[in-house]
Amino acid sequence: MDVREMKAGDTLWLEDGSVVQVIAASTDGESVRVKYLESMFDAALVGTEANCTDYEIISYADRSDNADTSTR
Repeated sequence: MDVREMKAGDTLWLEDGSVVQVIAASTDGESVRVKYLESMFDAALVGTEANCTDYEIISYADRSDNADTSTR
């Protein structure tokens, strides 16, 4: 997925099954700053922030937890 097109507020699925929300758009074109909303395998990640690259992002997610693989 092209991280340069992601905007603050977008909700994403990561490859590990986590759901994150973009909090800062890409400034380098390679990663976005996200906040963990859900983490299936590590509850301690919920509420934390991280940088994610396009390799970690699977798709956009909607709030009903259905993956949306379409591009925006």
